[in-house]
Amino acid sequence: MKRELAQWLVCPITGERLSLVIDREVEGEIIEGELAVVGGRRYPITGGVPRMLAAELIDSGQQETGDAFSEKWRRAKDFGHEEKSRSFYVDWYLERYRFGTIDALKDFLSSKTRILDAGTGNGRDSRLYAENSNAEVFGVDLSASIESAYNHLKSVPNIHLIQADLTRLPFPRGFFDFIACDQVLHHTRDTEESFHKLAATLASGGYLSIYVYRRKAPIRELADDYLRSVVAEMSEEQAWELSEQLAELGRVLSDLNTTITLPDIPALGIKAGSYDVQRFIYWHMLKCYWNPSLSVGDSVITNFDWYRPRYAHRHTADEVRKWFADAGLEIAVFHECDAGISVRGRKS
Repeated sequence: MKRELAQWLVCPITGERLSLVIDREVEGEIIEGELAVVGGRRYPITGGVPRMLAAELIDSGQQETGDAFSEKWRRAKDFGHEEKSRSFYVDWYLERYRFGTIDALKDFLSSKTRILDAGTGNGRDSRLYAENSNAEVFGVDLSASIESAYNHLKSVPNIHLIQADLTRLPFPRGFFDFIACDQVLHHTRDTEESFHKLAATLASGGYLSIYVYRRKAPIRELADDYLRSVVAEMSEEQAWELSEQLAELGRVLSDLNTTITLPDIPALGIKAGSYDVQRFIYWHMLKCYWNPSLSVGDSVITNFDWYRPRYAHRHTADEVRKWFADAGLEIAVFHECDAGISVRGRKS
């Protein structure tokens, strides 16, 4: 933790300012210490990370979801940082939010001073924002993945990493001029409620961008719910083994290299057209992710990411548009694809 972070943090429960006690500092990084409200709550700093959680306020489903992501990033600590997966996800990010190029992203970020990466995981997006702006970037995550993020990014001068709940952020209202919550909100107990809590920390004129899962075809929705309930009773190893099996199913189907042509079947959410067999089953029947341009492990982790978390809500375009309208955010970018919905809106 960098010393200057203490001046911005507040108690996530009361909003009060915090006092800083340093027990160990190494080369400008506070490794051990404490942040505390006078006569009130105390938040430890361990391993260089301030732990700003009110554990008693986290429900069991959210805890299970956090544990799933702790396990994910323990197994894939370099995912999104090594060149192959990083290039893939940066390109996908630029496409979904309609930047197109890194230069366009830099131009957008050039006026930003405080950026929140809500649900940073192992810090992939925090790194993207820090490398392409002069802003202070704050990466927050509920899970132990924040430790992987810290190990990757502790030497980056404009990145600050905090273990916290994005629904109870340790920052004042209106603090950020850009909030990014990519592929995270749907993993909270209530996506809409969490969206509005994020919006409360956005400054007037600031931007909020989100990506949430899109509701899929009905049989795929049923299969997803069934498998998620089965995986909830599995050990981590069993869930990982299932994720490997699903990746292998996806690979075998992909290797068929066969297309089918179908009529409109509205009751099943199927539109007329020609489909690759693997893609058809993937979007309409069962998630069995396989991407030959990534490593086998990257495909496995994507299946694990989908089925292991207890919370993984899916939404419609109309629902998402309503959230932005209700929060007084004017939509600047709206991109919907089979997988999800990416939106960026500005607070008036």
